[in-house]
Amino acid sequence: MRHLIILPDLGQTTNEAKIRQFLKKPGDAVKRGEPILAVSTDKVEMEVESFANGYLRQWLTEEGAVASAMSPVAVVTDTPDELYALPGNNGNEPQRAVEATPGGAIPKGDRGGIVAVPAARVLAKERGIDLSKIAGSGPEGLITKADVLRSTEKCSEATSQLKPGDDHRALAAMAATVSASKREIPHFYATVDVSMNHAAAWRSQWNREHPDLHATYNDLFVLSAARSLKDCPRLNVSYGGGKYEQHTAADISLVVAQEPTMLLLPLADPVDLTFELFLQAMRKATHPAGANSTTAKPLLAISNLGMFGVKQFAAIIPPGSTSALAIGAVREQPRLKNGKLENELVCSVTLSADHRVVDGVAAARFLERMQFHLNSL
Repeated sequence: MRHLIILPDLGQTTNEAKIRQFLKKPGDAVKRGEPILAVSTDKVEMEVESFANGYLRQWLTEEGAVASAMSPVAVVTDTPDELYALPGNNGNEPQRAVEATPGGAIPKGDRGGIVAVPAARVLAKERGIDLSKIAGSGPEGLITKADVLRSTEKCSEATSQLKPGDDHRALAAMAATVSASKREIPHFYATVDVSMNHAAAWRSQWNREHPDLHATYNDLFVLSAARSLKDCPRLNVSYGGGKYEQHTAADISLVVAQEPTMLLLPLADPVDLTFELFLQAMRKATHPAGANSTTAKPLLAISNLGMFGVKQFAAIIPPGSTSALAIGAVREQPRLKNGKLENELVCSVTLSADHRVVDGVAAARFLERMQFHLNSL
């Protein structure tokens, strides 16, 4: 039986991917869930897995070529010598095409039998959706991005109104916190567009070399912010009761959504950690048990809405902090460079600062150091 391996919807803003490397050659045996192809877009690098056991018979594209999502890229057959028809050849009855799955989407039988396309897994992770509770509308129960969107809409409808008997204490606490912050802390804001070209390339290389410990853009921003805080001690000063206190540790607070409110999860100074240890510390910090095991006293909070496509926003400074860094979406944008118009990956970052402690020059220096450290990874 012939199986067409399809380049899946990668869930990004582009519907194309570059064929970076063939991991198998024609004639090789392949197993269901085994990586056979590495692809890349402007924002991600992924491995495409075979969705069928059999033998790779023919590549339908070339290394370095650009392929469209949902187009066939390879032919796999059950046996190494059986006849097969190429796509578009009407001489034989076409067989059912089986979609390949990179990274996040794995064959049925793994992860509790959940099968989902990568775009669905990414969206579900971003929105906190449990894939095991979604009925897939695709072949053999395959969960699609549309299925996750429908589930999100149902959740939104169910939670759009507070019902009698709901626990409102968390919402009331958040309301009191943000009200006190805006009332008592004189905010001012500074925004820059940082170039992400180098950071994106560095991240792609890291993820290729460390498939079991992938880095996100958020990881790069957090580490660069901690290093920038170390470089700009003016932002690491606490204020209370008319007194100032200089801090030396570059501790950070991570703003994490937990319905119906938000959490501030502390991360102890990561500046001197290797990148591998830093990633482990990040994963521990965002785990409820790990968040309670640190003695960090952060003055800088970091909030990231970029994964939701938000281009730019300003964060409220949590009481007890001196500043808050708001991270927008990493996006492609045309820029004039040396008289030529070219595309560049950029991200808008906004620093909200307590004007009782931080002045405009200190804020500008911090943002300048952010660009420096993103370029120095």
